[in-house]
Amino acid sequence: MTLFDYAARISPAIRHQHWRRTAQLGSCPAAQGTRMRALAPWIYLALVAMSLVLSGPQALHAVERLTLGKDGEIDWLEGASSGADVETIIPEHRTFLDPNVTEVGIAPSNLIEFENGDHPEAILPRQVREGTNVASQVFDFGGSITAPSIADIEGEEKRKVLESLITEDPTGLALARKDNNALGTIVNIDLGTRIGVRSIRFFPRNTVFPNPTAPFQSDFLRKFRIRVNDGLDLTDAGNPIWEEFLVENDNIDPVTTIPLNPPRLLRFVRLEAISGISFELEKIQIFGEGFLPTARYISPIIDMQAGTNWGQLRWDQVAIGNEEAARVEIRTRTGSDITPFAYTRKQVGRRDAEEIATSLANSPEPLTRKEYMALPVRGVVGKDEFERGSVRDDVENWSPWSAPYDPVVGTGEEGTDITSPGPRQYVQIRADFISEDLNSAVVLENLSFTFTSPPLAREVVGEVFPREVAGATDVPFVFAVRTEMEAGLQGFDAIEVRSDQPIKSVQGIEILDGDQNRILERNFAVQDAPTEEEDAAIQELDERRFVVRFPQVRESGTVVMVRFVGRMLSFSNTFKGRVLLVEEEAFQDVLSGNAAYLGDDDAPGRSSVTVLSPQLTTGRLVRNLEVNPVVSPNGDGIWDRASISFEVVTIVGQAGINAAVFDLSGRRVRQLLARLGTNGLYDPQRFGDLAWDGRDELGQLVAPGVYVVRVEVQADARRTGAARAIGVAY
Repeated sequence: MTLFDYAARISPAIRHQHWRRTAQLGSCPAAQGTRMRALAPWIYLALVAMSLVLSGPQALHAVERLTLGKDGEIDWLEGASSGADVETIIPEHRTFLDPNVTEVGIAPSNLIEFENGDHPEAILPRQVREGTNVASQVFDFGGSITAPSIADIEGEEKRKVLESLITEDPTGLALARKDNNALGTIVNIDLGTRIGVRSIRFFPRNTVFPNPTAPFQSDFLRKFRIRVNDGLDLTDAGNPIWEEFLVENDNIDPVTTIPLNPPRLLRFVRLEAISGISFELEKIQIFGEGFLPTARYISPIIDMQAGTNWGQLRWDQVAIGNEEAARVEIRTRTGSDITPFAYTRKQVGRRDAEEIATSLANSPEPLTRKEYMALPVRGVVGKDEFERGSVRDDVENWSPWSAPYDPVVGTGEEGTDITSPGPRQYVQIRADFISEDLNSAVVLENLSFTFTSPPLAREVVGEVFPREVAGATDVPFVFAVRTEMEAGLQGFDAIEVRSDQPIKSVQGIEILDGDQNRILERNFAVQDAPTEEEDAAIQELDERRFVVRFPQVRESGTVVMVRFVGRMLSFSNTFKGRVLLVEEEAFQDVLSGNAAYLGDDDAPGRSSVTVLSPQLTTGRLVRNLEVNPVVSPNGDGIWDRASISFEVVTIVGQAGINAAVFDLSGRRVRQLLARLGTNGLYDPQRFGDLAWDGRDELGQLVAPGVYVVRVEVQADARRTGAARAIGVAY
């Protein structure tokens, strides 16, 4: 790649289509920065070229790190700092109540606290201080207040009266239900999120707030019903299934207070009048406390300026209160344009009208949110040509949110591999805070990820074969990748494959050019690191990963096929692949797809990197239990210890795993293993106690005879075991 080629490829001035789409967001920082650079494109190109000359070619692929939060280049709320090498775009997100309504901004419904005196530069769920009237914050949380049974007041007047019910300060207004309008009055309050509620209070005018000009303190609600909902027990349409909390038929308190002891997590509160006695309400107050049990943070969209390969993700977190009761789940998604949503329009008055995703003004560009919001929700025939269609996830240009990353690995020294696909230009991060205790929460101090840019290839597609195999047995697999290149990209010289299931050995490699001619084939008889003279060799190999190195691939259409032996111990497994440029420490993810024809059952439409083992869904959880037939613990070095090994299969998460030695009467002689564990191989190399030395729980040698080694696995759905006899002789 020439310096000019590289500068032109990453210049926002040259990437005018990105400028045009970003500018549609108006005053967002990304649009402003791009427009500024567009003023002097050739100056910008010259600066890029000079930078490349000074830094040398390897700088193109240097592994870099970007940090959000504390001491980072990106602020949780404000986005990228002026000195950052990336830009940020204010994100769009769906509302909680309607998937076809999107909003622009950080932290949906304002459930996140960004400025905490004890944890500066960190984020955490908002904490409701004891005694706070959360009804007054309904609109901040994305909630609402409605009175569906009231028809005698409408429009703006009704809105003002209802909003006055939950404002913190007196307004002089009240919801007056008199002259036969009282019976059946319903007021619904949606808090917008689940909140710990300590009490509910309501009253007429001239009670809590003195108001001699409105002496209606005696017109309080005497007969009423309160219904509640925790926001979880909903109908298919998302409406609350109400729980009757309290019925009061003889209320004598003008200022009516209903305690909830202990506090309850609620989202919806309904107050109903169940008699025709006249009343009025000046305020309905709901007093809450504690951390919000659920809160979501969605980061700005981070524009990396060019196609980027993702490395490791790690974060620092701190617990408040009971660390077992709260957690944060981190997810990522990556994309190739500035919004993860696809907006659609449809013609008015046409049955089954097609939803069109292209812009009205700039077809075939995508329909923008601004254009979408300008369309009527429901158009009028003869007046409007188009109305709003649905808002879809943009599955063509954005990946779905990843599964939550493992917090133990993610907070470790190296972090965890980012599973969202690359190379992509845009990345977004989501943090879901969850707590089962009102006094406990997790503080997210910072979050960082490593990356390299530019990509090694325009695209690398991979698949594994076969994709349905027997479980708990050695299986020969092929992992194949096909590369698409473009001018200036450097290619790769190694392939890495990771697996959650055991990898036993790597057998060989074959490389075909774009015309399917074989240009290299090697068998690996020895599973060792390569020598300098070898053109292809195993560089790294362990039970969950291998790296194979080979001559650098630079041509489009080249297919690399690696043969290896693996073992399935669960129903499914995804083999994660990356190609590497070893000397420059550069990498690029392999995307699942059709790479090559690998066998009679390799239909192109079924190509993927996921393997299934359906037979593991039935049968025993313990497979391949092997025990030495005899142990002779007499110190002569021959059979002094018995090796016990077995495989645990098809459990999800963790299960109780026990291994013990029993005599023939069923009495336990020695507990060898008792722990929570996952699928995998259990043997003396991994768990030393599985080498039995012929002694009992007290360390005494057992009597000669026949004993039984029994292994049991207790999973959520079932419990199975296996047993083998072992003899003890001296």
